[in-house]
Amino acid sequence: MANINKERLTALAGYFAMVLFSVLFIVVGNKIAVGDQQFFARDDGTEILAAKVDKVLNRQEDRQDMGGTERVTVTIDFDATVIRGEHKGMQIKAQQINDSFMAVGYKEVEAGDKLLLYGYTGGAEPLWLMHEYIRSDALIVLAAVFIVLLLIYGRKKGFHSVLALGFTCLSIFVVFIPAILSGKNIYVCSFILMAFITVMTLTLVNGFNRKSLSAGIGLFGGLTAAGLVFWLTDIFLKLSGYVSEESIYLAYVNPDNPIDLKAILFAGILLGALGAVMDVAVSIAASLQEVHDSSEHPTFAALMKSGLNIGQDMLGTMMNTLVLAYIGSSLSLVLILIVYSNSLLELFNKEMIVVEVLQSLAGSVGLLAAIPLTTLVSSYIYINKPKA
Repeated sequence: MANINKERLTALAGYFAMVLFSVLFIVVGNKIAVGDQQFFARDDGTEILAAKVDKVLNRQEDRQDMGGTERVTVTIDFDATVIRGEHKGMQIKAQQINDSFMAVGYKEVEAGDKLLLYGYTGGAEPLWLMHEYIRSDALIVLAAVFIVLLLIYGRKKGFHSVLALGFTCLSIFVVFIPAILSGKNIYVCSFILMAFITVMTLTLVNGFNRKSLSAGIGLFGGLTAAGLVFWLTDIFLKLSGYVSEESIYLAYVNPDNPIDLKAILFAGILLGALGAVMDVAVSIAASLQEVHDSSEHPTFAALMKSGLNIGQDMLGTMMNTLVLAYIGSSLSLVLILIVYSNSLLELFNKEMIVVEVLQSLAGSVGLLAAIPLTTLVSSYIYINKPKA
């Protein structure tokens, strides 16, 4: 009983130590990453306000013949009330302009809609225009429902998972992205981020034990293999990093210290593979622990065989998960490229398509490396662990 209580106290101390370390990593990391940079700061005389539509005042429709093509411009005037920030409660007049020649056509505003209004405040009287619908409120509600369901189903494990997910998102958006925009070395930042997410997630969700150690080593090996695939194939693929229009804009964010676009590809490959490889590594480590604990006379060979069989069953579905995730996230882009390509040869040599294929292949190689490595490490660690 004393040993059990001591183990629980040690596990609890390790858990809170990891929580404290994660908080410090995010707070200190943010200060180092941001430095003297300022994000989301406008100095061009423009401002964005969150407002709620009170009343639609007028709707005007203008039609023009543009050489056989009709151009329709709809202008809607409305009253709105600012709902957030220092100007909360202020009454303003604004417009929504929908042009059929614009790439994006928004739904016409109605009373009760919540909007982001864009205005130039440098003049005598600012002109406020509809910029975007406020969608974050609905996302917050959806996220809250997801968290509640996860806590109901997962209970204590669910809470640990939510906490780990929160630290993961914060480390990416509060530390990693500002570090990139501030001109820090992306390769070094990627390594630090992957190491933090791996240790933090495995410790908070599974505890600091043999299972987490086995999964962590297997995960590290898988990510290393995925990174090596990128380095080796880059020699032959001659990647530039300009895979989309966004990449061109990104190259001019910091002219004095330009962002390394190929390093962005490297980080994207590791981030994309991290979740799938972690899932496989943890599943194999947990399964082999169950096999070891339920067998009367477990052997190294038996554990190795079981782990490889489990890995083979998982490999096909997890590779599909990687490929479908990449295709699904860029489906619109794939459709556009197919429409405007002259042949399959041209399509499959476009850098955007090459990078998507490379991400899938690198992630799959990471899975192939993680499965036997996790199996080997788990078998060795468990077989040398005295059974309870």
